This record gives sequence, C-alpha cells and structure tokens, in this order.
Amino acid sequence: MQSITDLDSLTGQEVRQAFALHDLQFGWLQQVIFQVEEAYLVVSVEEDSDEIILSILTELDVEALAGQFSRTQIANQRKRIGWLWRMTNSRGYDDGFQVEFDDREGTNVQLIAEASQIRMTIFQRF
Repeated sequence: MQSITDLDSLTGQEVRQAFALHDLQFGWLQQVIFQVEEAYLVVSVEEDSDEIILSILTELDVEALAGQFSRTQIANQRKRIGWLWRMTNSRGYDDGFQVEFDDREGTNVQLIAEASQIRMTIFQRF
C-alpha cells in the first residue's frame, strides 16, 4: 500500500459523497472513492499483488472514469471520518483498509483486496 502522510489529516473531515467503480467487463469492484471535503481518497487494488493502494487526489476526472467503469453511489449522507485503518496480513503486505464514521450508528466501510478485486463490507457497530 502506498505510504500517505496526509491520511491522518482526513480524520474529522466530512465525506461529501462515496461511490464504487466496477470494471465494465467483469463487474468487479476496482475502486472506491470518498470525496473528503476538497480532496478525493481513492482506494484501489493492485491486480498483480492484490494489495490495496491508497491515493489522495486534489482533482478527479469523473467523466473519464465514467468511460472506464460503471459507478454506484454507496453513501448519500454526509458523515465525518472518525478513524482510518490500514490492514496488513500475515505475509506482511497491506490488503485491507477500513473507515469508521463518527455517527450514532458507528458505520464502518471495510475494503479487502481479493483475487484482483475489492470486496466491500459496510457494517455498524451499534
């Protein structure tokens, strides 16, 4: 997983929208994008190593993405980020990422790289 020093700076910021991008050929989940105030947190999978890649972008070409992926909105409520986790497996590489939102329900979005795609689970602690 890429080392991102700005990742901690996202804690407490509001996610304005979140959406999943699926491969057009197989329908596999390839990226999850969180618009965090004025930036974009992009979670993608490195197909060769099955590692999660994190990127923080200041701009995102949504039209170009529409030509490469089908898009599914996964959140329509604005929530603040409470915690961010990188998950490292027993072999030492990062194959997961989790976002916990600071809401009454304790909403979490967990993303795991598996077989060249991302598996997404949304759950609530309470």
